[in-house]
Amino acid sequence: MFNKMIPLLPPNGNHDLTCDLKGDFKNSVRVEKFRIGEKAVYIPAGFSWKYLLKEDILSVRKCKWLIRSENGVAPWAMEAPALRLAHAGGETILELEKEKNAQKALALINRP
Repeated sequence: MFNKMIPLLPPNGNHDLTCDLKGDFKNSVRVEKFRIGEKAVYIPAGFSWKYLLKEDILSVRKCKWLIRSENGVAPWAMEAPALRLAHAGGETILELEKEKNAQKALALINRP
């Protein structure tokens, strides 16, 4: 079902990484809605996955994002953890719900 891989950044090499990344995707660790493998971070994009190669990540910073509910009589807002991945194309933010998952994702991304 989820077998289409789309690069988040334009590929900088001439060879096709898709076949290499399918094995990495199968062995990746799921952290909430994201998957983190040895070679790349996978972000869901409808019925496909966008990927960001770990070698393209310049820095990773922890930050917060705001979950809002404006439905009903009593709207509310709550801060949740996120990881900000800086790369040549700008930044990608992985919005998570739990702090322990943010720690796990950070450890997996920083692992060589």
